[in-house]
Amino acid sequence: MSDARIVARYPAYEQKADGLRAAVGLVMSVGPFLVTTPHPVIAVLAGASGLLFLVLALRTLLRQFQTIHVDEVGLRVVGLLEQRIDWDDLEKVSLKYYATKHHWSGGWLQLVLAGAGHRVALENQLDGFNAIAACVAEAILEHELVVDKTTRENFLSLGHYLPGDD
Repeated sequence: MSDARIVARYPAYEQKADGLRAAVGLVMSVGPFLVTTPHPVIAVLAGASGLLFLVLALRTLLRQFQTIHVDEVGLRVVGLLEQRIDWDDLEKVSLKYYATKHHWSGGWLQLVLAGAGHRVALENQLDGFNAIAACVAEAILEHELVVDKTTRENFLSLGHYLPGDD
């Protein structure tokens, strides 16, 4: 798309790492079924964890083919599952931080946009995430969307002030 202001992808090294995690997790959780018949309780636990690793593998596969385009009209996800949210249709935005370690020393941000029956979730692993967040902050201000306090604080941590009542 030639008029795209931002074109972003998830980095290959992140996808390889997630793919490796998914593969190892699937082997560890489904592998025992190939060798023996586990106790029913163990089978349920292993099956549940196998399902989670399968979801990770599918998400990684989808992201491998995704490209995010941001322009004056909105945000478009191009890939195996395509979606578009125009800025005029934007109804809800949240930016959440998920900590992986104690005292906020590790973790990731997830930006969720919703509007016109579509929902797009982007994580800060995405190359160009900060530029996309800047465009979203601009759209929030322009369309006078109300966002929660956590979202405002997380946008502020990226350098984007959003006014609010709390």
